[in-house]
Amino acid sequence: MAKYLVTITTENELTQSWDDSSCPNLSWNFLEQTLEECLQEDGTYVATYESLEIPSGQSLSFTYLSGSGQYTYTLQEGEYGVKL
Repeated sequence: MAKYLVTITTENELTQSWDDSSCPNLSWNFLEQTLEECLQEDGTYVATYESLEIPSGQSLSFTYLSGSGQYTYTLQEGEYGVKL
């Protein structure tokens, strides 16, 4: 997993999650829960998150149950969950 730092200014930004269209059924959040947990730099706050990295030559499969049966998808090598 790669760790990223993002400058934020409000608690609302900190609590919002985001999705990666290449990775269905997963979402990402910042690791911190409150602004006080973020590193303060000149009146701003820095929040952190970790992406999902699948190494070269590997894959990762997820299986879910739904009302219509079982659903499996496989992620190929790459990085997922990067906040744009």
